Amino acid sequence: MAMHRRFLAASSFLFVGFLALPLTACGNGSAQGSATAADLSECSPEGVTITAQFLSYGAGAAENAKQRLEADYEGLTVELKEAAGTGYDELTQQVVADIAAGARPDVTMVGLNQVSFWVDRYQPQPLDISTLSDTYDQRFLEAGSIDGVPYTAPFQASVPVLFTNTSLTGDAGVTDAPTSYSEWLDAAVRVSDHTGAASVNVPRTAIADWPAQAFIQSAGGTLMDEGGMPAFDTEEGHAGLSILEEFGARGLHDSIDVTEALNLFTSGKLPYLVYSPQIAATFQDQIGDAFEWSVTDLPIADGGTAELPVGGNGWIVLAQDECEAGYANELIAEMLSTENIVESSKDWSYIPVDTEAARILAEDPAAQTQVGYAWGYEGTPTPWGGWPGNSTPSVNQALEDMVQRLTNGESVDVVVPETVQRIEREVQ
Repeated sequence: MAMHRRFLAASSFLFVGFLALPLTACGNGSAQGSATAADLSECSPEGVTITAQFLSYGAGAAENAKQRLEADYEGLTVELKEAAGTGYDELTQQVVADIAAGARPDVTMVGLNQVSFWVDRYQPQPLDISTLSDTYDQRFLEAGSIDGVPYTAPFQASVPVLFTNTSLTGDAGVTDAPTSYSEWLDAAVRVSDHTGAASVNVPRTAIADWPAQAFIQSAGGTLMDEGGMPAFDTEEGHAGLSILEEFGARGLHDSIDVTEALNLFTSGKLPYLVYSPQIAATFQDQIGDAFEWSVTDLPIADGGTAELPVGGNGWIVLAQDECEAGYANELIAEMLSTENIVESSKDWSYIPVDTEAARILAEDPAAQTQVGYAWGYEGTPTPWGGWPGNSTPSVNQALEDMVQRLTNGESVDVVVPETVQRIEREVQ
């Protein structure tokens, strides 16, 4: 299904008992948390409505799953609610407002950095992974898990990558994609000397915490400890974030927001951009043959090992009735079908979370273009974020402020300790 592409920004558990009754019709449910999924052989779909809420890039999979589920369970209605906006924070705000107004969805899309928030605040039941296809790539389930329990099924997955305008860098005599900090810094200096302008943009807004986490982890550091407290005020954490200070201090970083950076890249004026590979399909449409460009691995600290957090989104069950929870799990399984993952990966250049979809995409001619970077990803990404519950927005703001200060040239030895202290106050 072709889709209009747009730029995208990016515990306590309450178990509700289920008393099995033969062919019990689903009710409204009044529990505070989500319900345990019922055995659907004991539920009647007649007159039952389940609701799924999502952003635009989940629309194709949701529509396909709706048709299949309604055909499989005669009498069931699947109501689809596409939220306005393109960011996960916007979606979360809308769903939270709807829940407060008494319109809690049975299934919602969530950003993979917000799983802790949903589990802490709305007590969803664990995902019924037995409903997932045998071809679903379960290495991604950790990204939607809390304490080893899967609550969210990752749908559209990505890791931070480096986009390069190879026409600009080639004109400056830089022909190889940088893989380490030293190579990247040297290349950025050479390109900036040639163009007379800043040559790099690492996100300073919206998803600023995401590449920052990648830099910290890939240098051997840890974003947070097992207790949910910041743990990157260490030698490794400083080393991972040092590249941002270097870019800022040398005037190599273009200090604009994410949307401006995306537009600057597609206009052919930005040599190096860190972002998600999912934007490659959009870039391919917008750039055409105006200039040459590439998608390559994110450069990491010299001597480090790539440890990249998974970006993107997944599906979580919020249904408060046992039968509705059962149908909600089935809906998620349908949205994660091989066919839907193939379509989604083609539309948005995401990493396929289904092994059969990955095989199909590898044989597609487009796999040899920039959009194919994500299709061939073979690593095992780590969870993104994971800050305790309601602290996520304030912590992410602290990390965003940290990235901005570093890319303005402030010292990691000053900025990192101050940021860690600020986060400690937020999560206590």
